[in-house]
Amino acid sequence: MPVQPRKNGPLHRLRHDSPPSDAPLDPLGAEVGVRRREAHSSFEQACAITAWQQLYDQLQPGRFAGYLKELWLDRLQCFEEFTNRALRQSCIVWPGAYWFGIPCPGQPDAARDGSTVDDNLITISPGGEEFELTTPGDFHIMGLVVPRDALETHANITLDGGLPAVLANTPLLQVNPARKREFIRRQRELLTEAERSRLGPSDVVAYRFMRHELLDNLTDLLASASPAPAPLRSRQQHWRQVRRARDFAMSQPDVPLVVADLCNHLNVSRRTLQNIFHNTLGICPLSYLKAMRLNAVRRELLSPESRYLSVQDAATDWGFWHLSQFAVDYGRLFGEKPSDTLRRREK
Repeated sequence: MPVQPRKNGPLHRLRHDSPPSDAPLDPLGAEVGVRRREAHSSFEQACAITAWQQLYDQLQPGRFAGYLKELWLDRLQCFEEFTNRALRQSCIVWPGAYWFGIPCPGQPDAARDGSTVDDNLITISPGGEEFELTTPGDFHIMGLVVPRDALETHANITLDGGLPAVLANTPLLQVNPARKREFIRRQRELLTEAERSRLGPSDVVAYRFMRHELLDNLTDLLASASPAPAPLRSRQQHWRQVRRARDFAMSQPDVPLVVADLCNHLNVSRRTLQNIFHNTLGICPLSYLKAMRLNAVRRELLSPESRYLSVQDAATDWGFWHLSQFAVDYGRLFGEKPSDTLRRREK
C-alpha cells in the first residue's frame, strides 16, 4: 500500500528534545502482522517506519521507488527496507532501545557517519541518538530494534558474561560474515512466513517463537563481535566539515549558495573544500548542497503540513531564484515536474 506522509517532527531537521515525563506515549508493539509500505519519494520512505524520526535526501537522479516490510513482536521491531536511489539519511530511533542495521552483502558504498560498512560489519545505535547513513542505489538493509532491557535479559541467559561490552559507544561492529548472512536469511524468512500466514492477534505462540528466535540469533551474532577498525582521522574530519557545510546551507535557505561563503564559514580554501567533498562523497560541494535544498523543496511540496501553496513560493524561499533552471534541476533529480509533485499532495 502507498505510504501516507505523517507528522514526524520538523520537515527539515530531527527533534532531539524528549517529550515531557508526564506526556502519554503511543504504545509500541501493538501492531499485528506484517505491514508492507510502498513509497514513491524519499520523503514517503522516511515516513514509512513506525516510531522513528527520519530525514531522507535523494542524491541519485531518477524516479524513486522503495518499500518497507515491518513486523512488531512485543516491542521488538523487525524490518526489511529497499531503496532504489542513493540517499543521505538522518535517523533517530526511540529511547530505551538498540537499533541493529544489517546491510545485505555486496553494497560497498554504504556508509555510517562517513565510515564504510563492509560485508563483515553491522551498524548499531542506541535510541535517542542521531546517526547518519549514506546508501547507494538498489540498497537492501535488514533492521532490528530491541528494547535495551529485553536484550540485556536475553543476553544474561544465553551468553556467558551477558551483553558484550563492545556495544557501548561503538557505531560499527565487526562480525562473522557467514553468521551475518545466515542472520539476514533467517530474518527475511520470518518476515515472509509472518506475511504469508497472515498472523492475527490470537497467534501469540507464533509471535513469541519468532521473537525468541530473533533474540537468539542476534545474541549469537554479537557473541563474537568486535569493534570495527577506526576510520582515518582525516576522513572523520572531512565528514564533520561536510555536515557543517550542510547545516550552514540549510540554516539560511533563502541565501544563494556561494563557494566563498562556504570557505569562510569552514575556514578552508576553495581547493580544500573541493577535495573534502570529492574524497567524502565523490561530488562537488555546490552540487551536493543544491541537492539538499531541492530535497527540502520536495518535502514542502509533498507534505500536507507545509505552509506553501505554490511551487514558486517554496522554491524561492529555498534560494532558487531562476525558476526555469530550478524546474530543470528538479526534474533531473526526481524524474518529475515540481508541479506534478504538488498535485500529488493535493489529491
